Amino acid sequence: MDSEREGIILLLGVTGAGKSYFINQLKKKGPVTERPVREGHTLRSQTSRCQLVQMVLEDDDGDERSISVVDTPGFDDTERPDGEVLAEITEFLATQHALGIPLKGVLYLHKITDNRMTGSSGTYLRLLQSLIGDSAMANVVLVTTMWYMLRDEYEGEGLRRQTQLSEKYWKSLTEKGAGVTKFEGTPESAWSIVRKLAPKEPVVLDYQRQVIEEGRDLIRTNAGNSLLQKLESTKVEYSIRLKDLEDQHDEAIAIGDKAVARDREREISEAQDVLRRIDKSVAKLGAQPGPRIKEGVARAMKGQAAGRAVTVLAAILNITLFVVQLVVGV
Repeated sequence: MDSEREGIILLLGVTGAGKSYFINQLKKKGPVTERPVREGHTLRSQTSRCQLVQMVLEDDDGDERSISVVDTPGFDDTERPDGEVLAEITEFLATQHALGIPLKGVLYLHKITDNRMTGSSGTYLRLLQSLIGDSAMANVVLVTTMWYMLRDEYEGEGLRRQTQLSEKYWKSLTEKGAGVTKFEGTPESAWSIVRKLAPKEPVVLDYQRQVIEEGRDLIRTNAGNSLLQKLESTKVEYSIRLKDLEDQHDEAIAIGDKAVARDREREISEAQDVLRRIDKSVAKLGAQPGPRIKEGVARAMKGQAAGRAVTVLAAILNITLFVVQLVVGV
């Protein structure tokens, strides 16, 4: 199997959007090796590293082709800075591009149970746009998830939310060709969504061009700059909050209110932790990974047998690789 008979689909979304659940349903389509991806039920992403599920399709003549879906760490994670998450996604996208494995598109997952678009949701949607670029937007499918959590009587409300997302919040993406669909929470639904992108012509994302072909620092890419603006805004907000909390703490100490002082100490610690995470994210954005990744790929490809691009990708990035064997036509 050579790289022309392989394809990659990237799975993106904030923490808790249902990416790992989608992957686990996809793996139920056929025999699979390795252990399953854990599904996340907290604000901490269960996908601490990118993970890869390769769907291998074999025809009657024994010829094989494959489509691989990559479960990436989620943004807006309480445990990992966004800059660290972007850096890891960068490692994958840059290595995939350097290996010449066709990128068929992106699935962006969004919980239908979110009854409003928060500021955070809008921020990550803009980040998605800057990662992809207008020229590749037709290879994006916006997927609503968590429908199984809605009671039957709220199905109509869910459909209303999806229409609102399509016509208002996602309009800038759908007008450029992005599709919208509903994930029913079953293996059949997961596979049907993957098949929407599998026949597409491969694309190169704006972010890949900027990192690999132009050799930019992450902070000088459109996506990195978008994330930096969000981080700077959050840093200002929490710096002001920290100063206010410190003043309240000093006042509580002055009047001998120990209970309030303890509460403010806890909140001060939390604010300081957020600010440390922001500084860590900004530091990650200073990296220039393109040249290093290209050199690493060149070394890894020496002595490798032809037709093993996805396997090499998994080996370079230390990604857990699951292989699902399917019969053509299922």
